[in-house]
Amino acid sequence: MLDTFTKQLEFIDVRSRDEVHRLGLWHQTFHCWLLQQEMGKNYILFQKRYAYKKDYPGFLDITAAGHLEAGEKPLDGIRELHEELGIELEVEELISVGIIPCLLSTETIIDNEFGHVYLVDYSKRTEPFQLQSDEVESIIRVEFEKFRSLRQGYSEVIVGSDLTTGIAGQEVRLTWADFLPHSESYYESVEREFEQFFNAKQKLTHEK
Repeated sequence: MLDTFTKQLEFIDVRSRDEVHRLGLWHQTFHCWLLQQEMGKNYILFQKRYAYKKDYPGFLDITAAGHLEAGEKPLDGIRELHEELGIELEVEELISVGIIPCLLSTETIIDNEFGHVYLVDYSKRTEPFQLQSDEVESIIRVEFEKFRSLRQGYSEVIVGSDLTTGIAGQEVRLTWADFLPHSESYYESVEREFEQFFNAKQKLTHEK
């Protein structure tokens, strides 16, 4: 059961998830992006969705995400990091960048989300992920600038790295068709936040 809202984020009532997606009702979700800065390069970690998921199987998506159930607060979504990725993070490690609307639609669902978006500095972490096998197939690391070039159409193919084992592993070739088709406005918004994060981290490193 999910809380539903107007476009102005005013609470309406509680509906079932199926009804929310069938009618395109606005609801809340938790989005957490794991980011890394290593050896002067900036990286985004994507989850590759399980090949047999009902919606968007096999696409690269937000590192960890999920619906907020009725009555839940945004930070309650931190459970997704443990459930999907098998990692433990403290609430204090999550950097809130606010609410970013996220719209998706297929032949079967209309998904209008108020995404509560968080970033996590996951640099120099090498422990293996314990993936939820029926949700996440692998974790793919992609260089930020390459991802942005791909999204903006300047590149047709980029190379990422499978991080599922905890270290940079097998290279994977990616096209824009491999990424979940969030709205352009959503990707533009999170990219701005990524850039601010990486710039601030680089500045801090230089000051040290």
